[in-house]
Amino acid sequence: MNEDAETINLAARHADLLTRLASGGDPTLLRRLCQALGAARDEGDVCVDLIRWCREPATEDDHARPAFDEARRSLLATGVVATEADETLTKPLVLDEQGCLYTLRHYRAEQKIARFVSERLERPPLRTPAEVRSTLAALSLLPHDDRDEPDWQLAAVVAGSTRAVTVLCGGPGTGKTTTVAKLMSALLHAEPALRVALAAPTGKAAARLGEALAERATEHPELSAPLRGLEPQTIHRLLGYLPLSDEFRYGRDRQVPYDLVVIDEASMVDPAIFAALCEALAENTRLILVGDKNQLAAVAAGQVLGDLTRAARPESGLGNNLAIDVRAATGMDVPTQVDAAPIADVTVSLSKNHRFGKQPGIGAFSKALVERDSPGAMSALRHGHDDLALKADPEAALRDFLPQLERLLEAAVTGDAERALAAIPHARVLTAQRLGPTSAADWNQRIEQRLAERGHRIDEPYYVGRPVLVTANDQGNRIWNGDLGVCGRSTDGSPVVWIRDQNGKARTLNPRRLPAHETAWAMTVHKSQGSEFDHVLLALPNQTSPLNHASLIYTGVTRARRRATICADEALLLEGLENWPARQSGLARALSVRPK
Repeated sequence: MNEDAETINLAARHADLLTRLASGGDPTLLRRLCQALGAARDEGDVCVDLIRWCREPATEDDHARPAFDEARRSLLATGVVATEADETLTKPLVLDEQGCLYTLRHYRAEQKIARFVSERLERPPLRTPAEVRSTLAALSLLPHDDRDEPDWQLAAVVAGSTRAVTVLCGGPGTGKTTTVAKLMSALLHAEPALRVALAAPTGKAAARLGEALAERATEHPELSAPLRGLEPQTIHRLLGYLPLSDEFRYGRDRQVPYDLVVIDEASMVDPAIFAALCEALAENTRLILVGDKNQLAAVAAGQVLGDLTRAARPESGLGNNLAIDVRAATGMDVPTQVDAAPIADVTVSLSKNHRFGKQPGIGAFSKALVERDSPGAMSALRHGHDDLALKADPEAALRDFLPQLERLLEAAVTGDAERALAAIPHARVLTAQRLGPTSAADWNQRIEQRLAERGHRIDEPYYVGRPVLVTANDQGNRIWNGDLGVCGRSTDGSPVVWIRDQNGKARTLNPRRLPAHETAWAMTVHKSQGSEFDHVLLALPNQTSPLNHASLIYTGVTRARRRATICADEALLLEGLENWPARQSGLARALSVRPK
């Protein structure tokens, strides 16, 4: 059964169950809305806007839709739909005051997040601007007087030093990791005994965070001390996930033993996991969220980072209170929002790109997408930059890209594990989906066929040079979902898989010790988040598809450090660039309320 069929089947079963439980109302309407919730979840929405649903014209397979008031009365009469006024939420569906229909699970998660953030926003600053200024001076982080623009990284340090919750967003190369290093230096200088946890949604993202912080420590020796001994982990591990019971060790009754928790790649966090994290944080534990709001959201429904930044509007400037603190602590004048929501006082956006200076095509393309300028993105693509190209023919695109992939085969055949692992990030094909036409599986098969035609040996399961992507966690062996390895041979000629350990050193494993894995000449854009490759071939769907959208294209192209090639029909690409998914939820609305 394919994924779409499974989704439809689950929605139908949910509808059947609730229809049987209903004690009144219109069972046909209840069934239709249960199916609409299933379809919404598949699109990434956590709820259905009932007011909008009632106003939309019926489809060919649908009946005429009732007015909202009629639909609301009927749903509440079923006995399976609660309202926010219900003291105990025990019914499977919830209809809120704005007319949005949720499953109970999604509603509870959203409410936990909204309450957590709102409560943290009401707290007074944790340190005075004068205290922060003293710390910045001691670390030589105060700005020079001749600056002609604000140092947004420094503004983020002030926010993180004074707020109980901080949101730091920015695209690739804007210095998010460097900012985190500066902020942690400031916090640990002021409170040396501060207990810190670094976490990310996946094992790969956590490992990449550790690598990035180690790089910053090398580049900035003055920041190295607070970074030593900090080992990033997954959010599941931070919360003490117990797979046998599908529960977390830490929660409302037993909270994590940290004073500061930093979550990287926050755009990928499942709202249900984020809600569990909120419950597990102690009263005085600070939370710092770091991520790119324009990247792909979580695979599950919802987009916590996207909702927080939509409410904060950081591209319009800081909230007035944070702007005042930044000015007092650093002397910098920063743009300020008029009539900002309270969350703008904890949110900072980095926009200056430090990575794509030598990649003008990728830089201009990604900047245009951030600004929602699809014509500008196409202009960058058509300009003829050496680092960015569009090719419509998959075979021609692959023919030009194969030499980049062969670098891995050439490295692996030497038997040098370090050399082979160093070649893994050289090149990768990225796709919108894992299975089906133009998928990762399809491209992997195509690549192996072309490699065989070029004389490479791929007739064994673990042929030399085969890249593998781990798709499950193995905590005992410290191997994580998203890790990349490469197949080679031991000194006696038997197959092995080389993979990096937590310290970045090569490990040699028997393939049978490896958890679930798959060939990784091509992988999905989702799986690539948190990774970077020198060369990227982004293969988009060859027909109109909900997977062809701007956030996926942006994420795929910005995985490239040197060169990106987009393989797509130009008309379909433009269609995707103009499609920014807006996931339906109530979190941004709840946090957008301005003070009276």
